[in-house]
Amino acid sequence: MVASLLNKKSTDYLLVFLLIAVSAMPYFCNSQINYIIVLAIAAFFFFKRSLIFDTRVLTVFGAFFSVELLHYYFLQPYDVSIIFSTQFRLWLGYFVLALAGKRFPNYFVNIIYAFSIIGFLFFIPSLLYPPFFYFFKDHVCVYFDPPFAPKDGFYNIWPTNILYCFHDCVLAEKRNPGPFWEPGLYAVFLNLALAFNYIKEKKFITKKNIVLVLALLSTLSTGGYMAFFLLFFACYIIDFSWPKKLLYTLVIIPLLALVFFSMSFLNSKIDQNIKMAPTNTTSRFGSGWADIQDFSTSPLIGWGRGALRFGGRQFTFFTEDQHRNNGFTELLATYGIFIFLIYFFYYFKGFQSACNQSKFNSRFAGWFLLLTFTIGFSQTIFLRPFFLGLLFLSFTLPKKSDHPHENIY
Repeated sequence: MVASLLNKKSTDYLLVFLLIAVSAMPYFCNSQINYIIVLAIAAFFFFKRSLIFDTRVLTVFGAFFSVELLHYYFLQPYDVSIIFSTQFRLWLGYFVLALAGKRFPNYFVNIIYAFSIIGFLFFIPSLLYPPFFYFFKDHVCVYFDPPFAPKDGFYNIWPTNILYCFHDCVLAEKRNPGPFWEPGLYAVFLNLALAFNYIKEKKFITKKNIVLVLALLSTLSTGGYMAFFLLFFACYIIDFSWPKKLLYTLVIIPLLALVFFSMSFLNSKIDQNIKMAPTNTTSRFGSGWADIQDFSTSPLIGWGRGALRFGGRQFTFFTEDQHRNNGFTELLATYGIFIFLIYFFYYFKGFQSACNQSKFNSRFAGWFLLLTFTIGFSQTIFLRPFFLGLLFLSFTLPKKSDHPHENIY
């Protein structure tokens, strides 16, 4: 029994789940201690299996280490523990992707697919019968208080039973957060799963994708919808035959346009956020504008993750003035242009590797990269362990399937 639980496939599924969990799930993601625990588990299995360390990844480790040494030298005060924190996250991502290897995309898709189904088992009954929601929130989630999370953080730590997050938006806004800290982040993972599954299946309309799309629709996430529109457009350009393109041009695309302009949280929200951008950082555009201003004053190395992060203005505790929610520009302002370019270069190489090993059109790698820009525009995700782990995708996926007829998924 124990042996079956500890077989390679089960272990790899567990580690990919934990990588997602410490990056985005309320029970796990609010403490550096959890990063270290999962890192220790991943390192144990990496060395237990006698895997060969790919020295090429030192380019990534060295790039972050060098820039953060410059932060330490030029940006005082600076907490040196930040350097170790970044390296821990990178090692965690590398070990998990190296262990999962060529099956990582499938493990990831299957985990998000499973959580999509589980999420509906909590979301739909909560909408139909609110006491169901409050029973879990008030009587079950109390047994799942994060053990290492700070009690006085800026952000709320929403009740969770690990399988689902009982965020107030479920009843107040009819939005589905899945197991993540809010619906927008759920939409991020759903879009990534859709893209990886599209590469695997080589077609967009599949059983898994239908479930993933329904889950995405239930998030009511502006950024998530915009990313999905981009993904759909990529499928339209790359994959659809001319009869299908004609059908989608005449029917589906006008329908999507109608949805966009008729739903206030898409059309008017975007317009409102653009207008608010110069005056506050509560919107993605406002955050982006503030980040670009910070970047312009330190374009080579950024302002780091320390006390001077916000354009050299020192702060001792986090307030609304430092609130930023645009992950795309956050990376630029935090680490400067060189890390920014290195980061997305390796993302592109990784997406190319995913396409190549599945013998899928490699042009989709460019669209996949644009998808990450879009989802990153609405969530500060790129310094989380899972997304740092994606930097190593090109090192851990083979250029082609080792066995042409093997189902690597």
